[in-house]
Amino acid sequence: MATTTDCAAAFSAALLELAHADERICIVNNDSAETHSALGFQTELPERFVDVGIAEQNLVGVAIGLANAGLRPFVYSASCFLTARALEQIKNAAYTGANVVFCGFVSGLAYGALGGTHHAVEDLAWMRSIPRMTVLAPATPADTVAALREALTHDGPVYIRIVSKLHTPELFPDDHTFAYGGSVTLREGEDVTLLGTGLLTSRLAEAADLLAADGVNAGVLHLGSVQPIDTEAIGRAATRTGRLVVAEDHVLNGGLGGAVAEVVVRTHPVPVLQIGVPGEYAPIGPAEHLYEHFGLTAQGVAKRVREWLA
Repeated sequence: MATTTDCAAAFSAALLELAHADERICIVNNDSAETHSALGFQTELPERFVDVGIAEQNLVGVAIGLANAGLRPFVYSASCFLTARALEQIKNAAYTGANVVFCGFVSGLAYGALGGTHHAVEDLAWMRSIPRMTVLAPATPADTVAALREALTHDGPVYIRIVSKLHTPELFPDDHTFAYGGSVTLREGEDVTLLGTGLLTSRLAEAADLLAADGVNAGVLHLGSVQPIDTEAIGRAATRTGRLVVAEDHVLNGGLGGAVAEVVVRTHPVPVLQIGVPGEYAPIGPAEHLYEHFGLTAQGVAKRVREWLA
């Protein structure tokens, strides 16, 4: 698994290419073009690049208006500011069924030393609770581009949680496709299944290799679509291995772990171990230090799984 380009850079490059072929596509931005790799779009298609400044509520309101006029706006913002500051306006987008794609960059703990004000570890819980909202969390550059292409086919609002400022190993081929309510089985297992989304998917794939060295046969299931979620795949994993582990760079309540637990308790009750950010704010430090602090590395996940199975 070779490290490739940043997911945000791949997403923005693909969006620019699509925009040259589709005049409806535009970006609504909050003074963050450079941060989210949108300078190319701003330079080549300035008439379709709207910068509202640091005003996230207005950011979403403008995007809804553009969608109502027949355009396909992509809202560019850091996940932490987009989902927290403009949640009411995002609910209005869902209420009206606006065709807006909300692009939440620098997700999870990726902003590192900028602290709790900049960490986006509650966004999945907030966004997946909104009716009519589709929530996607791709794992790699190819997966992120595939999620973008899928979002363009969808009627109604979509939230894409994008990994950025952190490089991820590529797990998928160039022709990889993404499906709402779908999943990808990266590895079959017999002893336990590791379920992840976004950044943690690639780390779970590595954790499975570490566990295999200890004689633990762990499956890996990537749930890039968080809402809707692949209930059938979760049920199959629960039936096959009898134990599930969900890992995410998100608080333990309400995110992917909550979504999986809801499926399991209703359909296939089995033990579920949740690995994520506990009910506390992260200390100050570089992003990778924070992932190590919370055990959200391949080594940290493998250690927790070994202890749990013992």
